[in-house]
Amino acid sequence: MVCERPVAPSPLAALAGALSKTGAIFVRDARCALSYPAYFHSQWIAIFVEVTIAYYLSLIVAPSASFGANGQTGSYFTYLVVSFAESIREGQTTGTLEAVLATPTSLSLIILATGLWSFTLTLGRVVVYFLLALLFGLNLHHMNWLTAAVFLVLTIAAVSPIGVLAAAATMVFKKTGPLAFSVNSATSLFGGVYLPLTRLPLPLQAIGWMLPITHALNGFRAAVYGATLWDLRMEVVWLLGLTAVLMPVSLYLFARTVHRGRHDGSLAGY
Repeated sequence: MVCERPVAPSPLAALAGALSKTGAIFVRDARCALSYPAYFHSQWIAIFVEVTIAYYLSLIVAPSASFGANGQTGSYFTYLVVSFAESIREGQTTGTLEAVLATPTSLSLIILATGLWSFTLTLGRVVVYFLLALLFGLNLHHMNWLTAAVFLVLTIAAVSPIGVLAAAATMVFKKTGPLAFSVNSATSLFGGVYLPLTRLPLPLQAIGWMLPITHALNGFRAAVYGATLWDLRMEVVWLLGLTAVLMPVSLYLFARTVHRGRHDGSLAGY
């Protein structure tokens, strides 16, 4: 009896299958988000509240070179508006992660696909955020759009491994609410979200310079004032280096936690 080897799918068929799975995961995540209408709509209301607060805070804080970039003085309103961050973790608590992992789907595809809805929603919120900020007087006349676009991609690449690590932590510890809140708060403080890093003590500045959000915000803020990619080459190199180091590490740790969850049957637990 001759055993026939399974025929590997063609590259075109593999691509079609990957796109089909990605679309299915995207639709699942969208339906899950829209199934909580109060929470979904509150996100958009929060944008208006945040922009309003940023505007009125800027009225009592004088423009300063610390808030600007590329040798220009900036307003505190522009400084705060650029300080946006979004992180959404969904899947395990809905009971769908175990079902997806039970299918012949690679972990890398699962990670990329489950982040697609979050990225789409975040991009929409950012657009609305800036449109509202323009109504409050945000000046984007000197914006270098190429620099901003490149830093958007670099930020996604550098922050994604942190999201994968957070997912791995959730797989192990199930509940990470207090820890996640503490990490997000510390990141906002040390990453220069609310005030320039130079205003912090030197030890805290050292911590801040290790965070990807610090370099991402530096790039976005400088892009608002017309900085080129060459002007920000050190920020670009730092984000690329961080991505190269953290991405394989995060994927390895996530794969280990998935293997452990499959072994002890805890994938659906929370």
